[in-house]
Amino acid sequence: MVSACGGGGEEETGGPGSEAAAELHDAQVLSLHDATLMPEGSESGVYSELVTVQYSEEVRASTELDKPECVDAANRWGDLDGVQDAPASIAAYEWPEGALSHMLVRLEPSVAEEAMATEPPESCSSYSATYEDGTSSEYGVSELDLPAFADESRAFAIEVTSADEQNNMYSVMYRNGGLLGTTSILGTGDQEDYEDMLVEFTEASIERQGQMLDG
Repeated sequence: MVSACGGGGEEETGGPGSEAAAELHDAQVLSLHDATLMPEGSESGVYSELVTVQYSEEVRASTELDKPECVDAANRWGDLDGVQDAPASIAAYEWPEGALSHMLVRLEPSVAEEAMATEPPESCSSYSATYEDGTSSEYGVSELDLPAFADESRAFAIEVTSADEQNNMYSVMYRNGGLLGTTSILGTGDQEDYEDMLVEFTEASIERQGQMLDG
């Protein structure tokens, strides 16, 4: 869920891969319909050093699940060898209908294929989480029936119920050669509208990658 909220400000971590990460960031969609890139909510650099990724790790470490195997159920590929040190970019968008974000990670093609093959156990279709502050949420995960993107893709929905509040995240994960991409929307809007935006935004992202990146 955290990755759908964007980063903590426009940043670029240094070191090896920073140039590749900057190229990924330049390949992000600038705008689509009424969704506009927010520089202050976006970042690029080594995957494991991104603020969004590190914050996700902190939340994960302090959260207790009734099904431990479901930790980071929608993002299990992040722990694979070859991902942690990979160049990456997270772009957050201002969109009236919800929180929209897109992540790009440059991987060896074999690692990208392995990431796509990494799926949560069937038991993770529903689980509960208790957070550090004592509050809890119920999670429901289901597949989305969307068109195929790039070389391969899959889409899913996560329903989160906390006390009297309910949120939904809809996400597409795809492989475009050695690029691994995810488009995510978080909010309480109409599912059909969100699915339409997922499709259009992901198609626009893949098209821009073809224009801006080599291979």
